[in-house]
Amino acid sequence: MRSLRIFCMRFITYSSLLLFFFKLSSQQLNCEVVVNSNFINQTEKEIFINLERNIESFLNTNDWDNQSLKNFEKIDCTLIITVLSYSDSFFNCNFEVKSFRPVYNTDYNTNIFLFKDNGVSFNYESNQYILRSDNRFESDLASILEFYANLIIGLDKDTFALNSGKSNFLNSKKILDFASSNSQSNMWSQNYNNGRINKYWLVENLVSPNYSTIKEIYYDYHRRGLDVLIEDKEDALQTISETIGKFNLINRLRPNSIMQQMFFQSKNDEIISLYKNHNNESYLKDLKKNLNRIAPFFSDKWNSIK
Repeated sequence: MRSLRIFCMRFITYSSLLLFFFKLSSQQLNCEVVVNSNFINQTEKEIFINLERNIESFLNTNDWDNQSLKNFEKIDCTLIITVLSYSDSFFNCNFEVKSFRPVYNTDYNTNIFLFKDNGVSFNYESNQYILRSDNRFESDLASILEFYANLIIGLDKDTFALNSGKSNFLNSKKILDFASSNSQSNMWSQNYNNGRINKYWLVENLVSPNYSTIKEIYYDYHRRGLDVLIEDKEDALQTISETIGKFNLINRLRPNSIMQQMFFQSKNDEIISLYKNHNNESYLKDLKKNLNRIAPFFSDKWNSIK
C-alpha cells in the first residue's frame, strides 16, 4: 500500500534511522505549482508559464533539510498563485499553500498545512534564475518560497516526531528576519494585514515557547490519533478529542491564534467525518460544545455532527 510505504519510510527518516540500501535523493518536496493569471488582462502568457515552471523547479530540486528521501516519500504539497496585477516585471499575487501527510495503514492523505497569504509582491523577469538566500536576502520571491518550504517540512516532521521540526521553523524565522530588514515590501511586517493573519505571526506561533502546545497538538492528533484509527478507532477518537481540547490552553494565551485558525481550516471536514455516526450522544454533545467554544467560526459544521 503506497501510503503505508510512504508513512513508514518518512517515520524512519525522521527518527534518524537511515536506510542506506535504497537509492535516495536530497530533495524533500513534491510540489505542484499553479500560476493563475485569468484575473488580469494580459494576452502574453509566457511569463506566467515560465514563472510556474521555475518556482516548481526551485521548490522540488533544492535540498531544504539535508534529509535523503526516495521520490515516493517526498512531501506532497501545492502552491496556487493567483496573479492580481502584473506590470514591468512586478507581480502582486495571492498565495495558497497546502501540504499533505499519509495516514498509517491507509490510502488517506491528511491536510497538514493550509495557509492563504494575500498581497504577496515580488519582481520577476522571464527566465530569471531564482537564487537561494540561506544567509542573506536575495529577493522577495526566493525568500517567500524558502519560508514556506521550511514551514511545510517542519510541520510534517512534527507530526511524526515531537518537536523534530524546530530547525526548519528557525530557518523560516531567519528568512523572515532577513526579509524584514532588507525588503521594500511590507508583507514581512508583523503589522501586515492588520497584525493578524500574516507570515510573522505564523512563524512566531511555531518558534515561541509560549506556543509549545501547538507542537503537542500536531503530534498527538496525527501520530497518536489518525495513525491509530485502524488499530483502535475508539482510542484514536478519544485521543483526537482530548488533543482538540488543548486549544483551550492556546485560547487563554491568544484567542483565535493564527495556528488555531489554520488547524481548523484544514481539519474541519476531517473532524466531521471522523465523528459522524458516533453512537455515544453524550460524548458527541461534549465534543460539539468544546469545538464550538474553540472554533466558533465553524459552528454550523460542528452542529451537523450526529
